Amino acid sequence: MADSAPPAEPAADGPTRLVGAAIKRIRTERGLTLRDLAERCGLSPGFLSLAERGINSISLTSLFALASALEVDAVELLGAAGRRGRREYSIARHDDPHATRVVMGEREHRVLTADLPDQRLEAMVTAVHPTAEPSPVTQHDGEEFCYVLRGELAFLLPDETAVLGAGDSIHFKSRIPHAIHNRGTAIAEVLWTVDRPLLRRPDGTTR
Repeated sequence: MADSAPPAEPAADGPTRLVGAAIKRIRTERGLTLRDLAERCGLSPGFLSLAERGINSISLTSLFALASALEVDAVELLGAAGRRGRREYSIARHDDPHATRVVMGEREHRVLTADLPDQRLEAMVTAVHPTAEPSPVTQHDGEEFCYVLRGELAFLLPDETAVLGAGDSIHFKSRIPHAIHNRGTAIAEVLWTVDRPLLRRPDGTTR
């Protein structure tokens, strides 16, 4: 009997594929192997290989860790997904069709904050779809605050797994190892605030 064909890899969506290609391009330009990059950012070589091929989606915290390891701003990894104008203030309407949205795998981020001069925080509403496995454990400099709007989301921390429901929140230093997991059957929606703008251009120019 002939051997059966190996299972096909899941199809990569557009944004995930583009981010993966950007990671591979910059890693190659830096002369780094997958193992080199893994040691720098704390993610496994296997996960990074799948991420570069657009198969594994990357969380915001993992994106920060990768950007730091590659010595680039996170916007360089997001590419066109991060283009928006700079203003001195921002008013976010719930039905704004031009709001910045970044979809990566099971997560969709809708950015609420503007791209201000000397900006030091970014807030977004993130929809997290259920998955069989948690996100990879990551750690990096910074600080995060997450408030659950609906659904349930588990935070895997060194000493416990904190399960947050609607109305619950968590505030933590990003240097502690952490991962998230929507292990339910419904989409979890959270308000996420981080202490650095994810989509700001490193040169401060208008996009």
